[in-house]
Amino acid sequence: MRAGSAWAALRARWAAQNALWERERGLVRPTREGGWYLAVLAGVLVAAVNTGNNLLYVVLAMLMAIMIVSNLLAEWNLRSLRLRRRLPPELFAGAAASGALCVENHRRWGRSFALQIIDLDGGSGELARAVVPSVEPGGEAEAPATWRFPQRGPAGLRRLRVESRFPFGLLRRWRTFDVHEEVLVYPTLRRGLSPERGGAPFGARPDPQGRGGDGDLVGLREYSPGDPLRDLHWLTSARVGRPVVVIREALRRVEVIVRVPPVEGEALERALSEAAMEIVRHTAEGHAVGLELGAERRPARVGERWRRALLDALARFPGGAR
Repeated sequence: MRAGSAWAALRARWAAQNALWERERGLVRPTREGGWYLAVLAGVLVAAVNTGNNLLYVVLAMLMAIMIVSNLLAEWNLRSLRLRRRLPPELFAGAAASGALCVENHRRWGRSFALQIIDLDGGSGELARAVVPSVEPGGEAEAPATWRFPQRGPAGLRRLRVESRFPFGLLRRWRTFDVHEEVLVYPTLRRGLSPERGGAPFGARPDPQGRGGDGDLVGLREYSPGDPLRDLHWLTSARVGRPVVVIREALRRVEVIVRVPPVEGEALERALSEAAMEIVRHTAEGHAVGLELGAERRPARVGERWRRALLDALARFPGGAR
């Protein structure tokens, strides 16, 4: 047991040291072409030692010099870089979302060439990848990247890796940076049954307050949360000392209440996905949207912030198939 514990402690210490070296200086491995190059170098070395041929020693020195220069340039290429993400504004489970991976070159001189930036998950897999041809000294560059998350809910982004095969493609050198961010993944957008079939998880009714638009003037009423600012009647508001909005006949708003049934497991995930689709669809049509989710009741409102608040509630709702 003591030998096993000592071996485990040694492995943990080696892993920690390796991770520190990877962050500070970077790690290097030969590529497939670099492996063949090393094999040729070893063959020339054996031939030069066995034959004593001076020409073979000259060739050996040239091959070794190329490998040394390649390693030095590769290390310089990744020095003084900083990485960051430009995440998409919304993430839906199972759907590709476009953003960008960015790299900053903090060196005073010397470009960085042929960079690959990889967003790593908790293990050894990758969430996104981008290719940056070059970065000017003191400059910044970004390349498009695509993220895809399989499940809804909060997700943590932990590490970014930059790697390159510059200059000759013989060595692959990389560095890893701890760049922590938290994102919220909304449920998959799934279209449910149509209202005519009686299975849609929502109901609609005309807005009795007649909010928004350019229709015929019906009257005036006091301002309530969710009313567009363009409907304020400024003269009347200034006269009575409180905000007053106009009521227009042609723009009676439709209110939609999205209801999620009390189910569990896969059925719950399906219901949340259908609810997310209804929220996105009706807010795009300018309808006021409310939500009934478990014991929570949210009134129908309009606006982009309200739309995201409803999607956040769906994403964070506990339960379902994980």
